[in-house]
Amino acid sequence: MEVNERLARIERLITIGSKNVFTTDEVALLLGISTSRVRHMVCDREIPHYRRGNKVYFKKSEIEDWQLSQRVPTNEEINNKATTHVALNRM
Repeated sequence: MEVNERLARIERLITIGSKNVFTTDEVALLLGISTSRVRHMVCDREIPHYRRGNKVYFKKSEIEDWQLSQRVPTNEEINNKATTHVALNRM
């Protein structure tokens, strides 16, 4: 990636950080995926969004919540849950 391209990307990311509503292109940049992938996710209803005519918008807080919605438990949490399950279900 050329220096000018990297600088332009950084400027766009800084601008996005101050907004509350994003476009498809901005969400793609924020998530580091292609605009096409974002459109597919919208069509498949995989990502929270709003439609206004032919335009699609995304609320910043909803995108942040969506990004963090699939938390993976730690090994310790899994072991604790298993121990609790075994202790409660003994005969």
